Amino acid sequence: MKRFLLVVMVVLLVISPLLAKGAQEAKKEGLTKVRIVIPADLERLEDTPYWAAINLGFFEEEGLDVEMMSAFGTTDLKMVATGNAEFCGPGPMFLLASIEEGLPVKAIFAYDAINIWGMCVTKDSFIKDWADMRNAKEKYGRKLTVALGDASWEMLVTPTLVAAGVDPKEDIEWVVAGENRYIQVREGNLDMLFSWPGEAWQLIGQDFPFVYIDGNEVLKTNSNPLVTSQKMIDEHPEVVAGFFRGMAKGVYFTKYNPEAAAALSANQWPNIDITWKAAKFVQDGRNFQMFGAPGSEEEAKLLANIGFNWEDKWQLNVDAAVDSGVIQKAIPLDKIYTNQFYDDTWSREEVEKIADSYDIESARARYKAE
Repeated sequence: MKRFLLVVMVVLLVISPLLAKGAQEAKKEGLTKVRIVIPADLERLEDTPYWAAINLGFFEEEGLDVEMMSAFGTTDLKMVATGNAEFCGPGPMFLLASIEEGLPVKAIFAYDAINIWGMCVTKDSFIKDWADMRNAKEKYGRKLTVALGDASWEMLVTPTLVAAGVDPKEDIEWVVAGENRYIQVREGNLDMLFSWPGEAWQLIGQDFPFVYIDGNEVLKTNSNPLVTSQKMIDEHPEVVAGFFRGMAKGVYFTKYNPEAAAALSANQWPNIDITWKAAKFVQDGRNFQMFGAPGSEEEAKLLANIGFNWEDKWQLNVDAAVDSGVIQKAIPLDKIYTNQFYDDTWSREEVEKIADSYDIESARARYKAE
């Protein structure tokens, strides 16, 4: 009898995962499969709105089964333009350059709705603000070194530098320092770290002695939008509309309850070695990217209109792209974005209930507090 029970237990152990997988696949039947490409590695904590929309069923409510993918530079835009993905989240300069090249893509959701491109410096750095970067060779006898993760990132921050009165050619020396670029800055080998709030807040939460110099103070554009192809807009508008609503709920979940957002991201990537303090800091940075400084008029405006593309911000982007040489001539705004899928009829109260009931304690218990 014991041997029989042992056999039964072994069989159950073998087939249970298969049954679970089968149930999961059955659950996905009838959903429309779409892919979104982000310009970063997937295993990081600052992409909470996507994972909230996926894991909390916001996309499923819209009839969508969403797969996350990773690609860099203009590759994500080319994937969307050629039908190898349905959505992507590129930097605005990459989007403008791609549209000028003729790619049939368009922004449909303002995700990072402020200018997120800035610099991190150490607390004891002689560089305190954008003004300190101007006329570097005259002031310091040399160019200022900026750590990049990829050479293509230069395009992202150049318009901000130009708007701040910094000459990227005369004042800046770009250094591709890879994954350890922030360590090079901390150790004083390089002057500045090209960064953004999601990353900067995490590094500060991990006790890196950094101060963030905010690009949104000198150039109030928007940053990474969510983009789809003109073909998707024309042939599958219901899918694009559902994607918009699902993302809007994921964004609001993250903003409404940052601690629940930290727990959700920690559950998504449990092997990331980080303190609970830093995990929460990441979500503060994510919310800064989407809505601007806490308590500001800009935050209130963007929070009341989640996903809406603002004409003045895009026009500034176009002007900055022309001034910095990213594009040769201005692109009409109706070629860049559309608000036809903007929707604020979804229930914020329902998202709040989900956020309020999310199990934070079990996630927090796995991490050191500081």
